[in-house]
This record gives sequence, structure tokens and C-alpha cells, in this order.
Amino acid sequence: MPDGTVGAATRPGAPGQAEHDDDAQARRARRGGGLIGGLLAPWRGLVLMLLGWTATVVSWLLITAITTLFIWVGFALVPLVAKALKGLADCQLRLGQRWYGVGPSKGAGSWERHPGALDGAADTPGVPGLVKGALRVLSRRSTWRDWAWAQVSLVASWFLAVVPLLLFALGLFGVLMPVLWDPWVSTWDNSWYGFIRLESARSANWAAGLGVVWLLLGLWIGPYALRAQAKLARAVLGR
Repeated sequence: MPDGTVGAATRPGAPGQAEHDDDAQARRARRGGGLIGGLLAPWRGLVLMLLGWTATVVSWLLITAITTLFIWVGFALVPLVAKALKGLADCQLRLGQRWYGVGPSKGAGSWERHPGALDGAADTPGVPGLVKGALRVLSRRSTWRDWAWAQVSLVASWFLAVVPLLLFALGLFGVLMPVLWDPWVSTWDNSWYGFIRLESARSANWAAGLGVVWLLLGLWIGPYALRAQAKLARAVLGR
């Protein structure tokens, strides 16, 4: 029946499903660009920046938890912290796919690489279960890929995710300079906006023109910078 044929083509693993997924991913990537994507890029960059900084803090909590293994507390802490770090990494991948169509690599498998950080403890009750669970988490390559992503994300946040936000803020400040220049110059002597020295209303108007340039540059480059950040995260996470 024709209906059955259509249904089969959209089931996971059915013929045509890969093409359907690729088309959906391409549509998401196109939505990430353009005027709307440029306007959203500063706020998306802020989200990714906060996500990256949080992941960095959690990653060093994992190292701290590992140092407490010798007093046994670490065997309970390591799986919990590793699970939190994995959740942040998965959030990064989901946002990259939702905003820019940068999904998991082909053949990388599911994001849920393991049911949970405490799954090793379920096999054996009590302290032996905690020890087994912690050692299982630490032996996983994915745990250390998540940790590496957290370190990279701290740098990538500044060089990629924050770029759209900085350009937006700098451009908006310049556009408002005809209104702000007088109190600004009164407070800060020898003030400059970029290469323009603020000393008169005319110079403030020039600063406003430069601010428009920064805004347009941010609208154009923002989606590209965040898409590059998403691809870098996917490469480090290996998924």
C-alpha cells in the first residue's frame, strides 16, 4: 500500500531515512544563518559561554573527586561528577544540532554512550559497588573526552562563542555614542571609540557609523563563529 511505503521510508533504518535526516539537518543549518540567525547569535554565544565555563568548573571538580579516592569519598563523588559533566557535553551537542545542524558524526552512535554514571554500582551493592562504578567511569574514554572538551570550551568560548556578543555590544555602544558622548567624555578624558577620538558631536557621529559597521559584521560573522564552535566541540567529544 502507498501509505505503508511512506511509513517505511520514515522509520529509523529504512531506505531514505538517511536522506531525510540529512535534509532536516541542512534546514537547521540554514535557519542558523541569515538575519534572524545573526540577531540570535549574541545570545546563543552567551549561553554557550556560560555552558563552557560551567563545564570547566565541573571538570576540575572531577579531578578533585579523583584526589579523594584514597579516603574513599571519591568513589561516591566521581560517578556523580562525571555524570554531570556528560550532561553538559550532551547539552552542547543538542544545541549545536538544534541551532546549526551540527549533529553527531556519522557512525558515532548515540549520545547516550552509557545508561548513567552509576550503572557500574548497580551490579554490586555497598562499597564494592561504589568502587566498581567509579573505576568503570574512569576507564571510559568518553569520560576523558568530556573532560578535554571542558578545557577546550573555556578557550573556544572566548575566541568563538563570545565574538558575536562582543561585536553586538561594541556596535550598540557606538550607535548610541551621539547621545552618550558628552557625559562619557566628561567622565573619561581622552576617550576613544576604536580609532575615533571622541571630542565633539561630529566625532560621535563618526563613532555611530563605525558602530553600525560593527553591528553588521556581528550579524554576518556570528552564525559562522558559533557553527565553528559546535563543530570543534563535536570533534573533541568524538561523537
